[in-house]
Amino acid sequence: MQEFEQSGMTRAAFCRARGIAQNTLAYHRRKHRNQVGAELARLLPVQLVGLQPSRGSHLRVELANGRRITVEDGFDAGLLKRLVAALEG
Repeated sequence: MQEFEQSGMTRAAFCRARGIAQNTLAYHRRKHRNQVGAELARLLPVQLVGLQPSRGSHLRVELANGRRITVEDGFDAGLLKRLVAALEG
């Protein structure tokens, strides 16, 4: 899909140049759109509450199930990534 979108060509010209049917391109474009839509559907709304000035930079995420994640200056990004993956798994 990325190749077609970046080509600047019409669907007909792109398919002709690649020797594929326009229906095949349309199928793959729909499939890609559905995958992207499914990824976006997993996003949840965020509400910012109780913003107060602080002495240092930090971030706190509170999930609907009550879990909280707080990171401060100098946090280990790899550790945070593993934590989020574990919570999502």
